[in-house]
Amino acid sequence: MDSQLRQASPLVVIGMHRSGTRLLAQILDKLGVFMGADRQADAESVTFMLINEGILHQCGAFWSEPMSAHFVLSQPDFVERLAASARETLAAQLPNYSGRSGWHPGPTAAQTPPFGWKDPRNTFTLPVWRQVFPNLRAINVTRNGVDVAASLARRQSEALRSATGESVPSALTVIQDHALGVLSSRRGWTLPEAFTMWEQYVEKARQESAELGDRALEIRFEDLLMQPEEVVPTVAQFCGVPSPEERGAMLELIKSGRAFAFRRDPELAAFAETVREILQRHGYSP
Repeated sequence: MDSQLRQASPLVVIGMHRSGTRLLAQILDKLGVFMGADRQADAESVTFMLINEGILHQCGAFWSEPMSAHFVLSQPDFVERLAASARETLAAQLPNYSGRSGWHPGPTAAQTPPFGWKDPRNTFTLPVWRQVFPNLRAINVTRNGVDVAASLARRQSEALRSATGESVPSALTVIQDHALGVLSSRRGWTLPEAFTMWEQYVEKARQESAELGDRALEIRFEDLLMQPEEVVPTVAQFCGVPSPEERGAMLELIKSGRAFAFRRDPELAAFAETVREILQRHGYSP
């Protein structure tokens, strides 16, 4: 990696899966932040996603079972070794990230156009990326844990049913992702499991944000949906890019009805009451 790129301040989106990270990445893109030419349908840069997968695997972790990464990456020597490997891989894969977009690092860090990437895995791999990019900035997206758990459980259940044909597969069931060559566990297919995962991601994201200080910004998905005219300019200011005068195309991405959707489902509303104390601890209520 060029020394100029190392001194750049990429914008790294962190937060739990199904929390609105894709919407934020789409908004950043419209604000003029380059988020990768190799983005998948979920707005994740394949380059950074694969590096994150590699980091987690070397920690004995996976996106749905991330806690071993939390402990392993508390060891500075191990973080530095993984950071060295990430630098080498990123240098080789940077053309895939930039594609034919025309984006490229400038002659100085200050002249490098705004860039970043979205991947919920960043929440646990951020210690490595902070070594790679000492000046990085992070935007943490939070969302009510019941909506997150319901969305994740629904997605996991559908995937497992499609792969196994069973509505209640064995506890040992895993799904092989042939594109990545990795195995995905069934964890998160029930509301309680998915909610516990949300807790882990929220606490880790806030821990990392606290260490970054004013180089971190937390936004609530619900605020973004219901008050975009306030949140989008705040995000733009944090990113150091102009807030758009014409926001029509951006507002088309935002569907306010997704905020607190669980309250319209009696079963989910009842579940929310059982986890009231945990929700309140993290700034939410049933």
